[in-house]
Amino acid sequence: MLGILYRIYEKKLENEVFKKTIPGHIAVIVDEMSSDDLIKGLNRFVEWSRTAGIKEITFAISCHGMREIEEILRNAPGKIRLITDGKELVFDNGDSMKINFLLNFGGKREIVEATRELAMKVLRGELDPERIDEEMIEKHLRIPSEPDVILRASLKLLDFLIWQSIYSEHIFFDIDWKNLRYIDFLRILREYQKRERRYGK
Repeated sequence: MLGILYRIYEKKLENEVFKKTIPGHIAVIVDEMSSDDLIKGLNRFVEWSRTAGIKEITFAISCHGMREIEEILRNAPGKIRLITDGKELVFDNGDSMKINFLLNFGGKREIVEATRELAMKVLRGELDPERIDEEMIEKHLRIPSEPDVILRASLKLLDFLIWQSIYSEHIFFDIDWKNLRYIDFLRILREYQKRERRYGK
């Protein structure tokens, strides 16, 4: 009986959420855990996001198993970018959804990289320093698009996407990542929809 009521509530919540604005880009900060739990959670979250119509996901992960994650992502559906310090891998597996993985890669490092690249262009005479503005800096960031909402399942990587997230909504959830349910995902979207975004105004 409880299972039936649960599914009825889940469907009602889904219908309510899907009628309203869905974030185009959602970012998630995930704490370090076993590879199996991490991958299972990522797969579930991507499928739920695809169902909701989310176009881009960025995961920030503190972990050490890059090789294992790399092998799994090679055949995963989506336009996938795996980014870490000094390395970027791209897998385009024929799906329109963009999925970015930032492994042990914070926002300070990202801005340093962009600044260094612009400085090198100036030194080579390819760029007039007077032309450098916010838009040009954004084009040189690893993740140029701004997330509509950032979900924090971890307090690590506090400098995550510090340039892009200035107007993002931040939602903290205390549910263990590996136990996150579809109904929790829907509640997160509902919380986002309740907020009035002011974009710094």
